[in-house]
Amino acid sequence: MDKRIIWLCLGFACLGLLWAHQGVAQDDRVAQVAMETVRAQSRLPKETEIKFVEKRESQIPDFYAVKLLLVFPDREVPVLVYVDKAGEKVILGQLLIKGENVTRKEAGTPKPRKIDLGGLGLEKAPFRGARTLE
Repeated sequence: MDKRIIWLCLGFACLGLLWAHQGVAQDDRVAQVAMETVRAQSRLPKETEIKFVEKRESQIPDFYAVKLLLVFPDREVPVLVYVDKAGEKVILGQLLIKGENVTRKEAGTPKPRKIDLGGLGLEKAPFRGARTLE
């Protein structure tokens, strides 16, 4: 009898792990759909990196708000993409509610990237006048 209870508990634990794994896979699918859509619908240079930031419930019923970060050489631009929970419908654009731009508010503002001047090789660059590198 004790062995049956142990096997039953192990079975439920395995089912719980399997169910949780499918939920994670679905979350990954929603983020992947958002990233693929931005890549396909935007005229981004091929070297532009798209980073997943977060996914949360949207103000649009049955949709997630997926926040991505487009990484350019000189700046990082946050983008908000709305993806339905099945990962089949995607909304790109601005969500306005009562005149307020919710998308811009939730995504944030673009930020300039810091450039490492050491990698530019300024000591080998041509110059005019006295060379002073600090």
